[in-house]
Amino acid sequence: MASDPSRWWQHALSAGSQEALSVETAAGQQQRFAELDALAARLLAAALGGRAVVTVTRGEGPQAADSVEVTALDPLEAAWCAGMFGVREQQQRGAWYLPQKLSVKAGTLNLPHLLRARPAHALTVAADDSVRLQVADGADTLLVWALLVPLFDALLEPVRVRAAGPTGSPEEQRQLWAGIEERYRALGIDDGALDVFRFGGGWHQLDRSGQQQVRLALLDTLAAADPAQLVARHRMLRLQELMAGFAKKAKTGTALARRVVTRALQPVVSGYFAGDWLAVLDYLQAPPHPDEEIITALPEPRLFVGMSSQAADMAAEAGIAEDEIHAMLAAFHGGSALSPVEERAAALRNWWDAFDQAHAVQSPGMPSLWGLVDHELMSVSRTDDGFTPQLYRQILPTGVLEQVSRLWETVTLQRHPSSIVSNPRPHQTMVDALGPAAEFWHGLGLTAWFVCEGPYSRAPLSGVSDYYGRPLAALAAAGCPVEAALFDELRAAEQRLGPEKVIPDEESSTVETPHGPVTFTSGRSRGMRREGFERVRDIITRYRRAWAKQYLDTYVQHRWRTELEDVARQHHRHVAAKGRPPTLIQFARFAITAANRWAGGDLGAVYTAIGEPAPSTQKRPVRLLAGDGYDFARRAYQELGGKLVDHDTWVNDPEETRRQWQLDRLATEGLRYLQLQEALGQPPTAKQFGTHRLVWPWPGEEAEGWPVLQRVLATLARTNPPSDARSSLTVGALPPANRQDVGQQVLAKGGNAPIATEATTIRITVASVPVDVSAVLLTTSGKVRGDDDLVFYNHPFQDEVRVSGDTVTAELGLVPENVSSVAVVVSVDSEARPGAVFGQGTMWEAEITQPSGIRLSFAPPAFTGRETVAIAVELYRRTGGWKARAVGQGYDTGLAGLATDYGIDVAS
Repeated sequence: MASDPSRWWQHALSAGSQEALSVETAAGQQQRFAELDALAARLLAAALGGRAVVTVTRGEGPQAADSVEVTALDPLEAAWCAGMFGVREQQQRGAWYLPQKLSVKAGTLNLPHLLRARPAHALTVAADDSVRLQVADGADTLLVWALLVPLFDALLEPVRVRAAGPTGSPEEQRQLWAGIEERYRALGIDDGALDVFRFGGGWHQLDRSGQQQVRLALLDTLAAADPAQLVARHRMLRLQELMAGFAKKAKTGTALARRVVTRALQPVVSGYFAGDWLAVLDYLQAPPHPDEEIITALPEPRLFVGMSSQAADMAAEAGIAEDEIHAMLAAFHGGSALSPVEERAAALRNWWDAFDQAHAVQSPGMPSLWGLVDHELMSVSRTDDGFTPQLYRQILPTGVLEQVSRLWETVTLQRHPSSIVSNPRPHQTMVDALGPAAEFWHGLGLTAWFVCEGPYSRAPLSGVSDYYGRPLAALAAAGCPVEAALFDELRAAEQRLGPEKVIPDEESSTVETPHGPVTFTSGRSRGMRREGFERVRDIITRYRRAWAKQYLDTYVQHRWRTELEDVARQHHRHVAAKGRPPTLIQFARFAITAANRWAGGDLGAVYTAIGEPAPSTQKRPVRLLAGDGYDFARRAYQELGGKLVDHDTWVNDPEETRRQWQLDRLATEGLRYLQLQEALGQPPTAKQFGTHRLVWPWPGEEAEGWPVLQRVLATLARTNPPSDARSSLTVGALPPANRQDVGQQVLAKGGNAPIATEATTIRITVASVPVDVSAVLLTTSGKVRGDDDLVFYNHPFQDEVRVSGDTVTAELGLVPENVSSVAVVVSVDSEARPGAVFGQGTMWEAEITQPSGIRLSFAPPAFTGRETVAIAVELYRRTGGWKARAVGQGYDTGLAGLATDYGIDVAS
């Protein structure tokens, strides 16, 4: 952006923090932050003085969010923060970028207090206070995320870095501490406070007590500084980041908010401008962009579900026959007058009737109903007492089983939303749709059975209201509460149960002796039982049927309506934040659960239900998994060498038990393998499947077990196994010097050669560092047409360009005309080796081959910087044909930098 004297901040952008504050004051802009700076300074002073400023409350349950409260606020400050940092208030100013969930290191705010009060354990306690927060929980959440944590992180960075231990080379550590020293100087803190902390300062020569004293000395230095100056300087450093982002995007005029407010700058806008983009522009003295639209409220969700029940009214209003309305609805929904949601809601009611009857007729002497509802972790090796896998197949009517299998037979995978694939557990997905009603009423029936018929129960009847507290709370929140009198009757019924009786487990054996046969009998207790089950069963049945009569229809509607309205709100939020509808991949992030539960994984049906057009149609590949996944997993388990783990094996052979459980896990994971194969159109690679997450019970571990699993799954699914069944956690195992180059043309960096317009294979071989290989389809402008033009392991095919492991293949004769080039990209796999780069010792090669006999190779010179991404080669159109160019261009800005150059939306 050209220099503009009316924009004072252009000088502040390049100035030091104190000078920039002076420029801000001269421009009359500092006063807007007076209350905010004063609040932050008071909280900082309180914390550095040894006071705990926040309280963290852990959520109950694995999915429950935590909460944080800034306890150091007085009532007036709390009221002011509610207006400044309230989520609704910020959204009304246009801050729809606010994430719904946050992970925040809230313990940093209490670290000064802990260092003074509990110096030996302070770092451990503070680390434990990293929290998962729901943004909607209140103003304190945004205050902590946007304002306080960045401030405290900057001041306590030396303590945090030393607590984490040394990482990287000595030179990297020196650079790290040089950056910390520079930030301390910018904050006006004497960097002499870092003498012992910095690299080579003697930190590791101190014992634990000495290190504690150094931390306390740093706190004293910070406490002695003027907190108002610390807060103001830190604010200016953050605002300079915002100024730089604005200048970068506003080459001419003013940039749109969504172009400037990246994820890194979101807390800056929320923390210092209350989420108000117009306030940011006023601060920068810049006019709004002509296309800027500040959305202060989202449209109310409107669902297009349940129209079949309104057919008569619609027909009368339109003056046409009701049959015509049903015909139009059938065309709208793809053949049925009922929407996909209505079909599944009706199926849930049918299932409930059969489920209710099964529990109502349960009697002593019958097997338990553990297994009637498919919500257990899938296992094909266990033989738990009382558990019958797939019991629903034996008990539920055929019509109900067929309906469940048909309506929930497909799903969409979160990472591969472009395809609808087989669902190995349709009954589990159906039960997930029904939610806490099935969890509570089925669980209660099982508890009654095991209390009365044994062998043991996890809760007494008198404790079920507490034991099932979570689903009961969810039912109450849905407006469908369970009558409290049920629990009073169960407590009374428990008092009337018969006395406990041992359930014996006897074994007999007979041996011949000179005096005749002798029989030996041994016995042990399998648990206890008490008479009176029928009375308890009838109490539960009476209340369950009364609940269903009053609430079931309302409850089922609440389930689908709540989930679909949440999808609609998320869609509106995305449009408000990004200025455009989400792509299919973005939509899937918040719509897949609803799609799988209420539309068989069909995202297009969810788009229809919320009244929005779908950007594309999902593929329905050939299904490799027919029927229930349990049957396939059992066969896979047997083929892998699995045998059921009986009680004797479990007690006497723990090693074999562990091995069988590992085989069990591999067999059940095989179902996910087939889903991936359907979605990808080819068997998944080791990385795509996630072989590193699994245990491989073979002498050669993964290297031996992975090919075995692939062959077993291919045989059972009647597909061809991968041609290369070796594990490929890193791409390419041999350096170029060990390969035979016969009849190849070797290209120098920047060189090019003509190639035929036919199938082309580019294989990347790398030594010493694990990498990912991807391809980018580009237009004549050097940009992608859309985000789908990035072809990688999670999106392996686009317009006749495919990526598989270390290889890219392109059918050049079929590549669309608007694609002028295909760039092959190599990037360091940071998950496999964090911190790795293409260094001096990295050797890699690109080999290009074609059926016509063309063979080209390119081995680039070694990189000398911190490159983690490189463009290896490029295939490009030239005078009606194609050529290959050796590029070898490295990037030290990572995939994000490369993606930005190519016009790819990094956030998506």
